[in-house]
Amino acid sequence: MTLAYAQRANDNAYLAQHYDILRQWNDYLVDEALYTQNQISTDDFAGSLANQTNLALKGIIGIEAMAQIANRTGHAEDGANFTAIAHSFIIQWQALGINYDAAPPHTTLSYGQNDTYGLLYNLYSDAELGLQLLPQSVYDMQSNLYPTKFNQYGVVGPLDTRHTYTKNDWELFCAAIAAQDTDTEFISTVAKWLGVTSTNFAFTDLYDTVTGNYPGITFIARPVVGGLYSLLALKSAPSNGYVAA
Repeated sequence: MTLAYAQRANDNAYLAQHYDILRQWNDYLVDEALYTQNQISTDDFAGSLANQTNLALKGIIGIEAMAQIANRTGHAEDGANFTAIAHSFIIQWQALGINYDAAPPHTTLSYGQNDTYGLLYNLYSDAELGLQLLPQSVYDMQSNLYPTKFNQYGVVGPLDTRHTYTKNDWELFCAAIAAQDTDTEFISTVAKWLGVTSTNFAFTDLYDTVTGNYPGITFIARPVVGGLYSLLALKSAPSNGYVAA
């Protein structure tokens, strides 16, 4: 988010002002991102898990984002170091977190769990920042997976294969970076859920893809529904977010 702001506002002074704390956080990512500990993620209600493929991706993209922050603030040595680490990690991540033998191939919920999958919503940040860290083949692979998993109100085993609920903000993050047909199907299922289900509170981001109802957890009008604007946010994304030091 810090880099996204600087890209759009052309405010490198803000990055320089906070460089030390940003670099400190990046040092943590370098140590912990590729092999994540047994921990909860932003979907804390789903429970803890080690080596989460999607969470690892989030950290690796963060390292590449820090490389661009370094380049924008005159820290050329840091920039070169961090981008080398990010590119090394992303190659390893593809070997660890993708089941290439599946039909169709797809990322897994966690490393080695080849019968699992999930919404790879953290891939969105690579596109939003114009980093081009991930090859197009990863985008295409996930876009090809999702249509094989749709249920009435979303992707079956949607958020991940531990549950049958989904989060529509994460679905729209995936839609924004998918092929047009997949994008349309995501949006259509969210619209269908909104139009025909009996949920009786203000807009929720979490619901069951089978019943359309609350999955034992009732989220109401949370700020995260801003994720539904993810398609619009990409309109301001740089075509190439790499900045030479």
